[in-house]
Amino acid sequence: MSSDSEIFALIGRIHVLMRRSLNRITDVDYMKENKEYARAIVALAEGSGQEELAQLAGKLRQAMALDPAEPVAAAPEPKAKYLFTLR
Repeated sequence: MSSDSEIFALIGRIHVLMRRSLNRITDVDYMKENKEYARAIVALAEGSGQEELAQLAGKLRQAMALDPAEPVAAAPEPKAKYLFTLR
């Protein structure tokens, strides 16, 4: 994970570029604290079609370790009781 100053610099650049190109306002402090919000903003930036914005979003994804976590395996279904007999 990168230092806080690097992360805030990336978030600030993304904020400015999104405001200029997409007319989208972001919350810089909340993006630093909430990874779900940061993932949503990064996805929006990557899908914007702006090359510089997509590059910065990729750097932020790496700096904040925003790659989605591996899905947790579902618990196995409990075995059915009383298949052939009454309770």
